[in-house]
Amino acid sequence: MKVENKKLTFKQALAKNYRTYLRDITLFVLIVVGITYWQTKDMLETDGTVIVEQQNLVSLDGLVMPMLADDKPNLVYFFAPWCKICSLSIDNLDYLNEDKVNVVVIALDYSSTEEVEAFVAEHDVTMQVLYGHADLKRQFQIKGYPSYYLIDESFTIVSRSYGYSTAVGLKLRETFGS
Repeated sequence: MKVENKKLTFKQALAKNYRTYLRDITLFVLIVVGITYWQTKDMLETDGTVIVEQQNLVSLDGLVMPMLADDKPNLVYFFAPWCKICSLSIDNLDYLNEDKVNVVVIALDYSSTEEVEAFVAEHDVTMQVLYGHADLKRQFQIKGYPSYYLIDESFTIVSRSYGYSTAVGLKLRETFGS
């Protein structure tokens, strides 16, 4: 009985590996998309039907300020000072071009203003930070932190996200509005 030793040619091995890599990458992308969909399913819609009402909030400096700019898109970043993911992601906001997008950082679920100030100092946040409140949390349907909304100049929500976002992910939102 003769046993054939089947060796794959280099081209065959490369094609087999390519198919395996393609399958694995596709599966990974589907998992990420599924998790992202599940995380954002309860957030405000991005289909152009939700228009955010302008409101004034108090800043860390004690000034009453409008929440949104009306001359450029706004990336609203909701955080809680006790949130570990917020601690990891807030520095990525520094990569945004503030000439293109107004970055709005809003603290929620804090026990004291000192707690927010300590978080801001620890992470050397240079952007304006505003104190949010329970009603604002309800209005934006915030279920966890960090939560992001991209709001255009007409105050329409165009994008939403929940959880850690890389600097690259934030730049893509800034560039493409999604």
